[in-house]
Amino acid sequence: MTSIAYLCARHPLLGGEYYRAFRPALLANHKWGWEAAACTHMATEEDNDGGKLSFITPNQTVVTPKIIVVRPIREWRKEWSDQAKANGQIIIADLDDDVWAHEKYDALAVSDPDHYNEWFWEADAVMVSTQHLAKRVRELGHRSPVVAAPNCYDPFGLNSNPRPGNMIGTRLWMSGRMEADLEMYDNLILPLLEDLDLRFLHVGADEIQGRFVDRGWPDERLVERRSVVIPLLAQALEGLSIGAICVSDHAYNDARTETHAVELASGGIPLVAVTDHTLYKRIPGRVMVDKDVVRNRVQALLEPEFWTKESDRSRRWARRISQKAENSHMESLLKVANLVLSR
Repeated sequence: MTSIAYLCARHPLLGGEYYRAFRPALLANHKWGWEAAACTHMATEEDNDGGKLSFITPNQTVVTPKIIVVRPIREWRKEWSDQAKANGQIIIADLDDDVWAHEKYDALAVSDPDHYNEWFWEADAVMVSTQHLAKRVRELGHRSPVVAAPNCYDPFGLNSNPRPGNMIGTRLWMSGRMEADLEMYDNLILPLLEDLDLRFLHVGADEIQGRFVDRGWPDERLVERRSVVIPLLAQALEGLSIGAICVSDHAYNDARTETHAVELASGGIPLVAVTDHTLYKRIPGRVMVDKDVVRNRVQALLEPEFWTKESDRSRRWARRISQKAENSHMESLLKVANLVLSR
């Protein structure tokens, strides 16, 4: 029987870990009968510090897998990869961002190193979120198989029932956004709060990840909430009636996914997706980077009849892309597992 464990840097129900670890593990167990788990801690076999690596799930179950999928995690070092391989275990790196294209990559690599480059290039295989990122990793010189597997979204969406209203907003960690993206929020969304009498909901705010109030946005127009696990996202988005997403043409965004749009749309929240980036070319509610165009889209969504139409359109789009992404992700996971196990 195939056994696989995903090692996550955060709780497996948070963001990328949910889409690229928890749900794939759940589906692999359900579809194929694999022993699969999403884990947050590592261990070694009892009384054998040099043996196979074991992992611990949030409910304290210990697993010792054949395949180890490592999400970007600061504590992972090359010595752990070497030990796993020496004991017949397989290392697959999973990546959903082009970390090397981050605008602050060089500075972060010096001041706050994550040791990723120590072991990534010797992983037995790589799974990435987009075809662009797969090409990028190959061009950077990775010699093992690199397979694209889109984020494994939940086709059933969020259990939410939004209503027309004057709350615009989004879910994002500001520290994971390029400054050019955030400036688009400043220039295109902030002026509308006073102009159209709106409030702005930001889910993902905290002192470390960043807050819009720290960028000078008026506190009386802001509702800032911390990130939550995906099953509680609908609750965190309560009151949101218009989803705003700004994506610049920064190179870091070339490997981005449409995750935030899917999350909002799957909850029936109509979108104002402000971008000229090809990533969002098929997303409902996409508008060009133009103040008047953005304002017209937001103003139109304040009309209940149009809002309802766009809400339904958003749900249909999110369900369709989620079904497609789930099938594609699981096909890619099976492909990469067969590749590494047949060696």
